[in-house]
Amino acid sequence: MSVKLFIQPIGFNDRSTLHWLAEELRRRFPVSLDVRISLWPIGLDYLDVFDWSRMQFKAVRVNEVLQELYKDVLGLRGSFVLGLVAGDGYVEGLNFVFGLAIPELSTATVYTSRLETGDRQLYHLRVLKEAMHELGHLLGLGHCPNRRCVMSFSNSISEVDFKEPWFCPVCVSKLKSFIGV
Repeated sequence: MSVKLFIQPIGFNDRSTLHWLAEELRRRFPVSLDVRISLWPIGLDYLDVFDWSRMQFKAVRVNEVLQELYKDVLGLRGSFVLGLVAGDGYVEGLNFVFGLAIPELSTATVYTSRLETGDRQLYHLRVLKEAMHELGHLLGLGHCPNRRCVMSFSNSISEVDFKEPWFCPVCVSKLKSFIGV
């Protein structure tokens, strides 16, 4: 299967990180990439996607909005949208999420505020790991019990830092069968 990925920044204007991430994803996935310009503040309704009492984005709603915006291309098998959000996100029942994938919508998001650090290289690596993790979900992978695999669940920044920016052999095998490589 041919995979087409749209990277949609939302309030994310760090071009160097965005271009670095796109190049890294091209190296690690057999995908065609289309990097878009940031939507924020145009194109999204603050009251609909942002919870002012929590000062966090409503992650499910952001993914739904991305699906609505890209509905013409997401109907094609193998087309996905990855939102890169400058902010913090949450889902009901959790204090925060680093990212969220909704395979049924062909959308995923990564929330960058908790990934930020003064170390640019470490920040890039964290963003990459979370992007790969969410793309893995879009491509059919679940959470991996191997704590070093990028598909392991991260409940803290130390868990993000511990895992590698790669899929373990078991996850690679599953990805190959899904993509047909």
